[in-house]
Amino acid sequence: MTAIPHRQKQRAIVALCCGIAAALMLPAGLVVGYNSVLNSGDGTNVNNVKTLTIPSTPVALLATVNSSNEVTSINVIALSGDSLGGTIISLPAKSMAEVLEGEDPRRVSDSYMNGDVAAFVADVEGLLDVSITTVGMFKRADLIELFNPIGPTEILLDSDVRNTEPDGAQRTVAKTGRTTVETATLVDILLARQTDQTEAERFNHQKSVLTAIGNTVGLGLKLDSPVTAVDAPTDFKAVFQRLISGPIQIWQFAASAVPAGDLNPNSIDMYQLDSAEVTMIMASVAPTSKTGSGLTGQLSVQIDSPFNNAVVSREIVRRLMAKGLNVALVREVPGPPQEVTRVLYVDSNILAGVEGLADFIGEVSAGRTNERAQGIDLQIVIGASFAQFLESNPEIPTTTLSAGDE
Repeated sequence: MTAIPHRQKQRAIVALCCGIAAALMLPAGLVVGYNSVLNSGDGTNVNNVKTLTIPSTPVALLATVNSSNEVTSINVIALSGDSLGGTIISLPAKSMAEVLEGEDPRRVSDSYMNGDVAAFVADVEGLLDVSITTVGMFKRADLIELFNPIGPTEILLDSDVRNTEPDGAQRTVAKTGRTTVETATLVDILLARQTDQTEAERFNHQKSVLTAIGNTVGLGLKLDSPVTAVDAPTDFKAVFQRLISGPIQIWQFAASAVPAGDLNPNSIDMYQLDSAEVTMIMASVAPTSKTGSGLTGQLSVQIDSPFNNAVVSREIVRRLMAKGLNVALVREVPGPPQEVTRVLYVDSNILAGVEGLADFIGEVSAGRTNERAQGIDLQIVIGASFAQFLESNPEIPTTTLSAGDE
């Protein structure tokens, strides 16, 4: 009889790791790599607690702007801590912006319609909950120059790329299939916008370009003027050169069309990101750039997952956010998972802030630790119990925030 619970646990793990989104494995270098995300401690306090530092993960914004002054693609670049390379994350140009109560719904790209770079950047920062240090708004000629070191690139497109010219004519920029293209064509694909084509129909073209760049860069290009990861980049060109000098990982946020209604009263082509996925990725590749939710008294949490599966990581992030916790750092760590999810703390007084946590993520056990990452209150190491808990797809408990928490 003792084998039955063991088989149930194994089935739960397999279902999570090989299920509907098994291909969505987190990039191998997420969180700047397990071995380098946390540096040695800055010191030891009177309680013999070591504080580990997180290497700087600055975020840059790369947006492409066509001849009609429209933003056609939005990408954020997170550099890889103390090493060369990084991660490019793309989101639809027509993503729904976070707006204040009383404000009309709008798309992030709408903020740039009058050339207002500051408003555009603020909308991207608000949507992704990060601080952006460097911004590149590129039109065709400057983007070709930026991409020039990459050279000819093999790209795979799932549909033809067409652009509506100023005179209304349709021009085919690139055709479906696998082909090798020059830098100018890569740029034209990012800039292309066909009249009456939805963002959903062209979003994969953006990922194709970024994937092609990542594949061509490989482990890193040898530039005429070599760069290092010692000094923080001071401008966007320096950011991009450091990015292409090492391996590049690609992530594209999932987005769902916003139907006509209160969120979309004018029935425009607009898309909503999944907040749990956004938090999972930004807490993985850009933890030092995250700004947090702004809720006072909110505990900051580090998640360590031995599953190396985005479905698992996203689900625990979603549930911890619902609990009112600030997910500040997500790491993929070596497996296999332990039996029960562990909640590790330095100060036992903060445990009052996670009372009822088992209702959100299943069985947990608490224990003291003598080291923590900077700015982190709790470390949660996902166990097999979380997989078992999710087998029944439990509802997330309803929580309310007091007025003082807002």
